[in-house]
Order: sequence, then C-alpha cells, then structure tokens
Amino acid sequence: MNFGNLKYLAIAMLLLIIVIGGVLSYYKIYKPSYSPTTPSDIKLCSNKTTGEGLRYSIILNEGLSSVFYCWLRVPSTERGIAEEFVPCKPEDYWKISGKEKSYTDFISTYVKPKNVITVSLRSKEAFKFGVFELRTKLPIYANGPMLWFGFEADDLFAGGVVHFMWHTAQRKLYAFAGDIISRVEMDLTPIVGVSDFSTNYHVFKIVYREGLALWYVDGSLRAMAILASGDTRNSAILYYARPYAIGIVRDLPSAKLPILIDIDAGDISKDYEWDIHPWGLRVFEGDPKTSILLDLYIENTDMKWEGRILRQGSKIVSAPFPGTLDTVIIMFLSLGKGRLYIETYINGKWYTYKQIDVEGGVPYSYTIPDKNLLYRVVFEAQEDNVIIQQAKIYMK
Repeated sequence: MNFGNLKYLAIAMLLLIIVIGGVLSYYKIYKPSYSPTTPSDIKLCSNKTTGEGLRYSIILNEGLSSVFYCWLRVPSTERGIAEEFVPCKPEDYWKISGKEKSYTDFISTYVKPKNVITVSLRSKEAFKFGVFELRTKLPIYANGPMLWFGFEADDLFAGGVVHFMWHTAQRKLYAFAGDIISRVEMDLTPIVGVSDFSTNYHVFKIVYREGLALWYVDGSLRAMAILASGDTRNSAILYYARPYAIGIVRDLPSAKLPILIDIDAGDISKDYEWDIHPWGLRVFEGDPKTSILLDLYIENTDMKWEGRILRQGSKIVSAPFPGTLDTVIIMFLSLGKGRLYIETYINGKWYTYKQIDVEGGVPYSYTIPDKNLLYRVVFEAQEDNVIIQQAKIYMK
C-alpha cells in the first residue's frame, strides 16, 4: 500500500470517528425522556432510615434515589412466564422540577409508559406509626390505571396496608386497610362528595397510630379503621355514611411500613401521567398514642352538634365513634336542661350504655370506662331553645 492510499485511509477513519462521536453525543444529550435504566445500571444509594421522614430538601439536594426505591411490573418475554418485577431508578419515571406555573403549582410528572403494568416507588425509610400527607391533582382516564398512595410494605398486601386508592377510570376514591386475605375497602366518593379531583389540588392525609388509622380529605376526617388481631383474619364496615366511614380489620399491619406511590394497571398500550411533586409530599414518624379530638356530628350529615338549638322533647343523634382506645372522654355543655344517652353497638344494634341528666350551663366530662367497638351519643332536650355549646370526643 503506497503513501497516498494510507493518507486516504487515515482521513476516512478520522471521519468515521467524528461521525460516531457525534451520534453518541447526540444520544447522550437527546436520549428519550422515559428511557428506563437497565438493572445493571442500578446502584445502591444510602438508605434513609434515620427518622428524617420524607423531606423535599433531601430530594432536592440528594435526588429521588436517596429516599425511594423503584421497581416495575412488566409483561415477560420469557416463555411460560406471565410477568416479572425489575428494579429501576425513580428519576426515570418521576420527572421533577423546581419551576412553578404559579405559586406552589410546580411542574412535575410521574409517568407509567406503554408496556409497563406498574411503576412503584417505595420509601427507603419505614415508619412505625406516622403521618402521610399528599397535595396533588388526581387524573381521570378512560380505561385508566389505579393510583395507590399511603403506607404499604413491599410484599403486595401481605404485610398490611393503610392507604388511599384513586381509580382513574371509575372516578372513585377508596380508603384501604388490611392484608391480602382480608381488607376493608371503604368507597369515600359519596362521603367526600367530590367526583372530579383532577381540576384543583386536594390534600389527602393519613394518620396511622396504635390501633387506629384515620383518612382525611381537604382537612375533613372521612374514614377510620380499627386495627386489631384475633381468632380470624376478617374485616367489615361498621358505619358507612357522613361524615366518615368506620371499618374494622383483624389483621395488624407490619411493625414498620414504608410508603408507596404507585401507578398500576389500566390499558398498558397507553402512556399515563400523574401531576405530583415531592413538594406536596409530607411523611414523618408519628406518636403511637396520638390524641384524637372529634366533634360530634349529626349522623349521616356534615353538621356539627355545636350551635344547634333544640325544642323541648326533640332528640339529636351523633355519628358513631370508635370505643377501642385506652381513653374515650365525652365533653358536653348545653344551655338548657336535657338528657344524654351514651349508646354502644353490639351485633348490628344500638343499646343504652349510660344515661346522664344534664343541667343547663354545667360542663360535663364523662370517661367511658369500658371498651366496645362503637359508641354514639343521643341528646334529648327537656325544655325549649336548648343550645348545644360543646360536644366533643377525646380519644387516646
């Protein structure tokens, strides 16, 4: 080979290197938005189990992988295998930004791309009791997926769950508690009275304490679940009306629960997005003996007892409340005479447990000494224009 041929060969090789380098640079900069990380690319990050909770400042400075694990459920291409679970990086599916369309309206999206059954985030920190709060819009999709958010172990219901579920196609919001064998599923949609959560932001909160879980929507208590164990693993809804549903499940959750944020199922031939930003997510360790202060409401309504004016002989009946915690105190004050009945719930019927004659202007604080599943309060006015000044339940 003469010198001229060598020169042309060298030029050709140089051009080839430039072209290959350009292609690689283009892919590096402009690679597809939702290109998933392969399992071999997954690197273990520090496990946040120091009681810090889920804080946006940590995510902002150290990334989503510092506080979340991520896995996918996908159809399998292997013969005889229906589907499989594979690890992923949360940054591949949760695209977050510090930019705002308006104050507190951040640009962010959590995605489930085509051919993926489930995208699941699980917190690295697990919580022995705690508070979960999420401010978000819930999307609506025809034939769409379910969104799961709250407390759940990694073992798919087996270890117990305390979370919300929004069905994007049915426009239904549920409170779930229990396990894979038996769980209570309370449809909160008619109780909350909102069928379209997609237009405005709403706040969803769970308080999980020893023996009881509480679900709040936009600051109002909408469900409670008595958490216990027993001779059978069963569940039931004890009260289903406004202002809140009450369920019971005889299977305690795991001793410590991480949180989950899932986009699950739906038509896997389509892409789905969820407008969610870590700024709206607050999770922290809670007190196993968290105090609970409930207003008494007229049964099957969102109307409180306090401020009601009763005629002589008229009665007012409260929505029930759990009677399973260590301390249950009724705090009552009326301007006018009446009679207070404390009733307990046994086998589907209400029985009078205690009767108290009430003098007008005298505050009453009565501690219920015995535990039962549910109690409620009935007040009968014994003169006209009796005003209820205080009607609350303290539980701990």
